[in-house]
Amino acid sequence: MAKNTKGIEVAEILPDKCIACQICIGECPVGAIELSAEGVAHIDPETCIGCGKCFESCPVDAVRFEKTQKKRLTREERGMPSEGVPGYEGVAVFIEVADGAGAQVSWELVGKARELAETLKTKVMGFLLGYGVEAIARDAVAYGCDVVHVVEDPLLEHYLSGVYGKALSDLCEAVRPEIFLIGATHLGRDLAGIVATRLQTGLTADCTGLAIEEKSRLLLMTRPTFGGNIMATIFCERRRPQMSTVRPMVMKMSEKDSARKGEIHRHDWVPPEGELPVIVDFIRDVQEIGSVDIVRSSALVVAGRGACDPATFPLLEELAELVGGTIACSRPVVEAGLMPYERQVGQTGKTVAPKLYIAIGVSGAIQHLVAIQGAEKIVAINSDPKAPIFRVADVGIVGNYLQIVPELIRQLKVRMGQAK
Repeated sequence: MAKNTKGIEVAEILPDKCIACQICIGECPVGAIELSAEGVAHIDPETCIGCGKCFESCPVDAVRFEKTQKKRLTREERGMPSEGVPGYEGVAVFIEVADGAGAQVSWELVGKARELAETLKTKVMGFLLGYGVEAIARDAVAYGCDVVHVVEDPLLEHYLSGVYGKALSDLCEAVRPEIFLIGATHLGRDLAGIVATRLQTGLTADCTGLAIEEKSRLLLMTRPTFGGNIMATIFCERRRPQMSTVRPMVMKMSEKDSARKGEIHRHDWVPPEGELPVIVDFIRDVQEIGSVDIVRSSALVVAGRGACDPATFPLLEELAELVGGTIACSRPVVEAGLMPYERQVGQTGKTVAPKLYIAIGVSGAIQHLVAIQGAEKIVAINSDPKAPIFRVADVGIVGNYLQIVPELIRQLKVRMGQAK
């Protein structure tokens, strides 16, 4: 089996079998495959990461790939029970309180928790901390929780990491959920690490997919890794709860049913000993002082590396205004200092789910694609016909955006009766 200079076992094309279908080119996550002048696919061994996707996708067996497989121990050999870890039950969701109401990401996770719980044939639980949260507890039931466990105390009215960390850890130890999901907000990311550390369990952050391996009852947590070049599926065998954080807008929110019945259990709580911090004042949220929240926009016009020219931004802003949306960007535009970070879409930026997503000059790296998977309609404009963004686009236009966008604006104005 061939290896590159990095020691990675790489795939090879069998020229006499290749039919130039280019399926492997579209499947390669790192752009290591090109079509030669002879009409045969060619793999650059130094770019190849040995993932084997070209081998799996080739319809004519024209790819040689025999990656050495490590021996996988059975659960008995690893000393693990065949069906989960005893003493833990249920799928729990942390119900974050934001501006006096349950955060939207919490309701999104409750919807996903219902899917997981149905597979496991167990219940969905909400973990709610705060003060004066009776209405939020009822909302948790309406969105899909079978049981809501509430810890209510004046100390929990505002978030303090140490106080919340102890309260939520104590609740987990008392209820013992099999799975625990937390929204990957600023608060959730801080809190999840504290709770996982106190419970001495694993935590997979920023997941884009959650599923259950039914026999073992393991939570399969998928997220981008190695700079977004591959997707890794992670599971936690020996510790419980199995913990994961998920970004807002990744999971679909369930419908609210105010007639739904559920239980609300209140728990006594012993505050941490010692002197506690005193909140002097709050820094206002940036959204309150005129900043743009691209997460809430119903339409986005996104500038990528291929449209990284500030002189053309007014053109993109005009298009965004016509479709009732906001201009945003991919990571290279922020790195070039042309737009602020708050406008960045991607795994290192914001996850979005607009009704309309127009990508202009966006190549479509995995880090970007996982952040737009909730978009209802994706329109891609790119001069490179091989750009990965076209694999997920509902409408793809190949060409120079400086010619396409003005024509798109003109036609929109005609349809809207604004043409002169």
